[in-house]
Amino acid sequence: MSLIPNIFNWRNTRKENPTRQSKRNPNSIDFTDSMQCNSALTFGLYHNQYTGMKLAGALAFAPIAVPVWFMGLPIPETANEADQQLLRNITEQFSTFMEQLHVACHRDGTVWIWPFFSAIDGLLHWEMIPDASVVGIVHSVQTCNVIRIITNEELTVTLDDERTATANRRREFTREKVTETWTGQKLPENLTSGTMRNMSGELPIAFANNAEAMATRGHSEYERIIYDLKDYHDIDMMQSATLAKFNTKMISTVKNADEYLKNNGYADISEINVASSDFFMNVEGEKTELLFPTNAYQAYESALKRKFRKIVEGSGIPEICWGIKVEGNLASAEAQMGLLVQFVKDKREQKTKPYQRLFAASMRLMGIVAMQPVSSDIVIKWGALDELSAKTKAEVFKAFAEGVAALINSAGVTKEQLYHLWDSLYPDTTRETMDEFIVGIGRMGKHKQWKDASYVEVMDDPTGFDDNDES
Repeated sequence: MSLIPNIFNWRNTRKENPTRQSKRNPNSIDFTDSMQCNSALTFGLYHNQYTGMKLAGALAFAPIAVPVWFMGLPIPETANEADQQLLRNITEQFSTFMEQLHVACHRDGTVWIWPFFSAIDGLLHWEMIPDASVVGIVHSVQTCNVIRIITNEELTVTLDDERTATANRRREFTREKVTETWTGQKLPENLTSGTMRNMSGELPIAFANNAEAMATRGHSEYERIIYDLKDYHDIDMMQSATLAKFNTKMISTVKNADEYLKNNGYADISEINVASSDFFMNVEGEKTELLFPTNAYQAYESALKRKFRKIVEGSGIPEICWGIKVEGNLASAEAQMGLLVQFVKDKREQKTKPYQRLFAASMRLMGIVAMQPVSSDIVIKWGALDELSAKTKAEVFKAFAEGVAALINSAGVTKEQLYHLWDSLYPDTTRETMDEFIVGIGRMGKHKQWKDASYVEVMDDPTGFDDNDES
């Protein structure tokens, strides 16, 4: 028997709202972050390999892949030009890795990245630690910060064309050191247990998707739609089984079965093949009818459409990303693109701080290797998102220009207000400060006077711009 009361029992005469309950003393708070990702399900669903969900695998791709396609890559920036070049090199080295990181983060809810420098190949590495490998997250009760990470993994590698080796690796990360313990068969390269200094001073960094305020781990994009995906698979399988089984049937009304078979050239009823038979002979009172599976699948089809719509709505990304035809004019499609842009902006914002930690730790490692100081003041930016078509851009600009002209001609707007208005709509083209913008307006006003003046009046200023005039 379930211990959870049925709060939606409409026969209950209690007047309390089900979103509220009597106070608890004390309240239970879990600082263990013990709920891991079920990577066998999420990985298998994304790659359409999970048994019992394969007919819904095609629908599991878009909620993860489409936002990642639009996200692009983070752009780390710092004031020092030498350090900026180093950041460019790191970004170029891990460009493909970061796309894979975004996929794993949205699919599994959480992915952990630990930066380290290897003396074996002389390169910076970002190790992607699956969330299922993280078995312990130790928090400081006072600050709620993570102070220790514990991982436990079973590694299987190929020794040669016939042999493999399996060993267990347990690691404990703190900001000062990393303790590694090997048990079982020894892997190649004489790996042994031991403790080493954590040169980056950074714990494995959690890239968490839709994490709660007090939680370190995030949530998979599949959590909201997983039950509907399973239902879609089951309904689709039942529909396919019905259609596969329900072949065309033949119904014969006969006076004597043996005579009927004899008249049509059959020795036994098992010899009749409905699909290959083209002619049947009936005597008076006999008839032959064919039964087709009409309406046999319509209930399934209706249920599949309803489930598909529910999956789209629950995913958070608009319909056009699923290949569904958008009803209405172009504006409706662009409105949906606006939703997608906001969705992608949120995903970017969730990863900005983890990327700041990751690039700062990577810079510290590279500085240690080069034995020179590097900048730790890193700002993460992202590429611009564009949600309007070229045609709509032109229409927006035309309307904006006409409106601004009307305001200027009627003296209904100040130069400061015009600057802020322009900057809000076209931030990428507004490179000037407000003072530079105002000076530019004055120069364009003089240019208009030059354009409307006679030839004799403009002899001293043949271009229409006096570069020495800063007014």
